Formats: sequence, C-alpha cells, structure tokens
Amino acid sequence: MYQDLRYGLRMLLKHKGFTVVAALSLSLGIGANTAIFSLVYALILRPLPYPEPERLVMLSERGSAGGRAYIAYPNFGDWRERAQSFEGMASIRNQSFNLTGVDSPAQLRGRTVSWNFFQLLGVQPQLGRMFVEEDDRYGAARTVLISHGLWQERFGGEASVIGRKITLNGDPYEVIGVLPTDFEYFRPAREDDVYTPIGLLQGPQAPLTNRGNTMGLFALARLKPGVRLEQANGEMAGIAAQLEREYPATNSGKSAQAEHLRDVMSEGVRQSLWALFGAVGFILLIACVNVANLLLARAAERRKEIALRLALGAGRGRVIRQLLTESLLLALLGGAFGALVGRWTLAGLLALAPDDTPQLSRVSLDLTALLFTLGVAALTGVLCGLLPALEAARTDLHTSLKEGERSTAARDVTRRGLLVVEVSLALVLLVGAGLLARSMARALSVELGFNPDHLLTMRINLPGEAYSEPRRLAFYDDCLSRVGALPGVRSAALTHSLPIDGVQWASVFIAADKPAPPRAELPISTFIPVSANYFDVMGIRLLNGRGFTSADTADSSHVTIINETLARRIWPGEDPVGKRIKQGFPEDKNPWREVIGVVANVKLFGAEFGVPRQAYLPLAQASQLSVSLVARTAGDESQAAAAVERAVRAIEKDAPVFSIRSMDQLLGNSFASRRLTLTLMASFAALALSLAVVGVYGVISYSVRQRAHELAVRMALGARSGDVLKLILTQGLKLVSLGVLIGLLAASALTQWMKTLLFEVRPVDPLTYTVIAVVLTLAALVACWIPARRAAKGDPLAVLRRE
Repeated sequence: MYQDLRYGLRMLLKHKGFTVVAALSLSLGIGANTAIFSLVYALILRPLPYPEPERLVMLSERGSAGGRAYIAYPNFGDWRERAQSFEGMASIRNQSFNLTGVDSPAQLRGRTVSWNFFQLLGVQPQLGRMFVEEDDRYGAARTVLISHGLWQERFGGEASVIGRKITLNGDPYEVIGVLPTDFEYFRPAREDDVYTPIGLLQGPQAPLTNRGNTMGLFALARLKPGVRLEQANGEMAGIAAQLEREYPATNSGKSAQAEHLRDVMSEGVRQSLWALFGAVGFILLIACVNVANLLLARAAERRKEIALRLALGAGRGRVIRQLLTESLLLALLGGAFGALVGRWTLAGLLALAPDDTPQLSRVSLDLTALLFTLGVAALTGVLCGLLPALEAARTDLHTSLKEGERSTAARDVTRRGLLVVEVSLALVLLVGAGLLARSMARALSVELGFNPDHLLTMRINLPGEAYSEPRRLAFYDDCLSRVGALPGVRSAALTHSLPIDGVQWASVFIAADKPAPPRAELPISTFIPVSANYFDVMGIRLLNGRGFTSADTADSSHVTIINETLARRIWPGEDPVGKRIKQGFPEDKNPWREVIGVVANVKLFGAEFGVPRQAYLPLAQASQLSVSLVARTAGDESQAAAAVERAVRAIEKDAPVFSIRSMDQLLGNSFASRRLTLTLMASFAALALSLAVVGVYGVISYSVRQRAHELAVRMALGARSGDVLKLILTQGLKLVSLGVLIGLLAASALTQWMKTLLFEVRPVDPLTYTVIAVVLTLAALVACWIPARRAAKGDPLAVLRRE
C-alpha cells in the first residue's frame, strides 16, 4: 500500500493539469454537499440540546379540517390531569411586553409558560432560580425570567439584577433568574427576552379560562420512559373524545395530537433542505462522472504501461488496487479543498438564511460535518475510480503492446454512457431550478389587494391599563394629525394588524339572516380594527357601499366592512350591504354589526397564501393598545421613518415604537425562504450545467482525437469540412438527446417531491421542461462544436504523416 501511495502521488504530480481539473471538480461537489449537510444535520437530524430530547413532544388541538390548532387552557388542564403517557405537561403562549420606567421604553418578545416548562426541557438558570409552582397561580407575586441577551443589553450583566423590579405592561415584576446564553425554544435566543408564569393570566373573568377561547396556546410534554408516540396519541384521542362528550358546545369536532418536538421545529425548512441536499448529491454525481471520464481517458493513454505490468506478472487485482489508490488520493485532495469550499459556502448560507429559523445558531462545520466530508471523499474516490480501473484491468496484452493501437469500443461505449448520465443529471437539476423560478415569478405577480409602494409601517404599543378607551381614541387622533402633517408624508392611518405580516385576530362569527351552523362548523374570519382613512392610505379598492368615516364612533351604530371572500361565501349572489354579522359564538353578548361596504381581497399571510374571510371594524368601536401605523410617503420611506417615530414619541414617551419597516421589506421577508431556496438551487443548477458542458466537451474532444486518423482519411478521400463537422455534431447530438430524454423522464418523477415548494406551477410544467431541454441541448452543442470545428479545420496530410 505504501508503494501504491508513493507511485500514485508521483503520477498526480506528474500530470498537474489533470490533477487540478479533477480535484477542482470534486472539491465543488464535495464542498456543496458539506455545506448543505451541515444545515441538514443541525436543523433536522441532530438531537435538540435538551436532556433525552427524543421524549419531548408538542401537543396541539386538531380541528375538523385536520390542521394544527391552538389549545383552550381549560382543555389543557384536563389533558394534564387525565393523561398517563407523560411525565409532565406545560403550556406556552407567545406574548409581547412593554418595558417602561426606563430611559428608553422597549417592546420585548417573550412567553407566558407553566412553571414546569423549563423543568421539562431540563434547563437550569445561569443566575438566580427558575419558576416554582407557587409562582404559577393567580394572585401570586409577579415574577419574570430574563434572557442572557436582555441581561447584558439592559442591565449590564450585573448579578444585582436578581431581585430587581421591572415594569412590564404597566405592572411591576421581580427578576428571579437569568436564562443560559444559548437557550432557545423555536425562536432564536436573541428574539426571546422574558418569560412569565401563565397562571398570572387566570382569574374569574379572564379570557384564558374560557373553554371556547384558545388564546394562542400550545403545550410541551415529556413522554414517560418506554412510551411510544403512537401510544400517547391514542390516549390523547381518547381524552379529546371524552371532552367532546362533556363539553359539546366548545369541543365538538376537536381532537388532539402529539408530535416530536424536533419534527415540529424543523418542519418549516425540512422540505427545502432535503430538496437542496438531493440537488448537491446530483452535483457530486456529475463531478464523479466527469472525473471518471477523465480517468478513463488517462487509462487509455496508460494502456501500454498497464499491459507491461500485466505481462511482467502483475495480477489484475493488483492493477485495480493501484488505480483505485490513485483515484482515492485524488478524491481526498478534492475533499480537502471541498472542506474549505464547504466552509465558505456555509458562511454565505448563514448570512442569507432567515433570522427566525429555529436552531440556526447550532449550524457549524463541526466534527460530524468533517467526518461526512471524509466519508464522501472516500466514496467519491471509489465511484470515480472503480469503473476506469476495471476497464484498464481488462486490457488485451496482444493489441495493447502494438504500435498504433487505439481506444477500444468498450471504452468508447463506457465514456458515451457516462456522458448520457451526466446530461440526464444536469437536466434534472435545471428543471428543478426552473420550476422554482417559475414559482417565484408567479408569487411576485400575485395581486396583493393593496399598493405597497412608498408605504412605511411601524408598531406602537400603548403602556397598559393607564390608557383608558377615551385616552386611546385621543392618542389615535393626535397621532394621525401629527404624522399626516409631516413633510414627506402624504397620508397616514392606523390598523390593528398589517397585510402580509401574518399576525391577525381571527374569530368565529354568525350572520343574522342565516341559520347558525353547529359550533364546530361556525365560519371564521379575521377581524381588523382600522382608522377611517385606512382603505385610502393602503390603496384598497371599495367595491360596494361606503367606507368608514369620522361619524363611525364608539357611540354610533356598530358597523363593519367585509371583503369579497366573506361576501361570496356567506351571501352568494346577494348584496351583503345592509346585512348583519356578530363576532363570536351565538350566545356571546357582542353587538351585531351592519355591513356597510365590500372591499377587495387583501393578502394577509403572504402572497402565496389564500385569502381568508376579512371583516374590518372602525378603530373607534374596537380600540386597541397595540396598533400599526402606516404612512404613505412622497419619497424614500427610510428618510421619513425617523421623523414619524419622533412624532409618535412626542405624544407618548412611554409607548415603544418598533418593527419600523417599509412594506417592501415586509414583502421581501415573506419571500426570504423561497428566495434562498431558489438562489441555491439556481446556483447548483448552473454549476451542474457547467460541469455537464465541460464533460460533453471532454468526451467529444477525446473522441475526435481518437478518430483523428479516420477523419483524416475521410478528408483525404474528398470529404468536406462541413461533412466532418456534421458527422461529429450528429454524434454528439445523439448522445445529448438521449441524455435529455432520460433526464426529462427522471425529472417528471423526481419533481413530484417538490410539490410543496411550488406555487401555481405543476411539477410537470411543459414550458419549463421545453425551455430547459432546449437550453441544455444548445449548450451541449456548443461544447461539441468546438472540437468538431478544430477537427474540420485540420490538415489531413499532417495527421496521416503523424499517425
């Protein structure tokens, strides 16, 4: 083996051009695989950073439609008491908090959780203590856990923060602990600032205690040792059935389901990452095919050397071992450079990845990724070298030792077969990238229902209970008056929730002139309180009736404006103006609202999602502590942002103003994941196309060299340059066409796995397939034309004298 290694190294150093080209091809394929594997391992395969993470599950309710839904807190309490499959169960609810009483008020992201939430995760505080059961009761002293980031930024990392009082949403909380530096649950660690006990939200009249109100709750649980997920789900289905019988008014049609926490946390990226992992696998295969063809060509040039070895007594196995050793050395060299390529690629991916990707901080080129690189390099060496080694070992001594012996038919067939495979693999990648590009184009062309140009948005949280309803209404009027008068601002409006942002208030409702369906089948709509001029500022078209005016006050009759979807589904073929709806269940005391207008559908959850039923309420009749300001600017939104923020703070210094973004930024963020997937797939497809074109050029060029004598004879006997050119191009076109045909068939099967990544495009899209096939064929023909033209322009007499 030592002798094989020495000889292999000498051969690689002797043929530096061959070594550089082959190693570079392999390093690109191995580097891309290393980078994507690092993401797949960290975000999908690697166990979560908690003790015995495989026993952690997330619990949710399931509605009649089967999708994941929030949990009613009383239902959670019944689950916790009756379920025997779990060691413990905790509820979690996302909540924002206003931090006031400081020089710079801020809006903090956080959660309200059951006292045992951190205990289930196995997390210990960096400083202080965690919650205990006494903290998680209505009327208990208010306590809070803060993140390491908040501790450093707001409190200077001082240990004296323990026991300190801070004001959240107008109430004093005592800081009892600081969470570990790297702790995160779904959201990145830097995005969660505070945790408070959920029991503080309970009370005789608290919405949390209403079994018909979900309040955005999910649950975390830890399976008992030996209990499988299927067993737990069977028990939870039984408990849900019991609750449906006991509380038919609120639990009809509801079930429950447990899912492994790791699966839920990775579901947003799983499909894209597996698709990208498959793509880089194809790139590696294409690189292997390229290098295998190079090794085949090199073996043909070494046929006399190999024949002499065999003639002098070397066994065929010994020759195969020598050639495999050389290909392994080549692959390891490619793997070493591939690790560097993977590191650079991974750094770029992390820079482009959406910031809210769970567990993104765990992604790194660690030992596991390096071992993967080593394994891929070794496998690549075998894949690249085995076929050329077997071909070389079958060398015929009699013919190989003759002068002028040329390439065997078997080797030619092998090289051409590898070329067909290479073209097929490249076409599959190109089709995948083409489908994603078509999906992106379709998503960008979707009608949003409003005009996003020159629209500045920001969020304002009023400081808690200090703001009574009259004071809120006064703040709204003052805010709109001051902001609207600023230079560079054309108009301004207020809304409870923004389009595209995805954070919406949804509720069941009933129509006065329609029979109320069973509780589980009540229709659901978003309810969006807006100021009177909201539709004008946003550019939302009024289709029927009238818009809100300053006359729609808290003391006037209650009104609403609905969208096309709600009108069509509740009153098909009827004029909805003058009809009445009520938000909530039939028995609720909420007021009936008269429909005064119909507006165009607006995309609330992103351009790629459907349009739900939408009902707009006058902000004066549904005042909110948390609102979004939208301002239509005359120029660049960023230039007006500072002035708008100062105007708001001048009215209320304790009101945090945050999430200052243009609507274009919001739209861009909604496409971030799709754009990243498309960018990577397109990059990989371009790399695959380049490798395939180089491979086609190499095979045809080698074929032309091997046929130099034949082509010279043809030309000497009267064949014209055009005839030679046509002959070679026809040969290349046949191989490329066969590869394209096989690739189209493979793509039509493999792209079925991309359905969830596509938008308004079928996996078998005729236009995409046709364009990709034509582009690849033309690129391959150019690669064939270069050596063909060189052969057609050659001097046949010079070739014959040389031969």
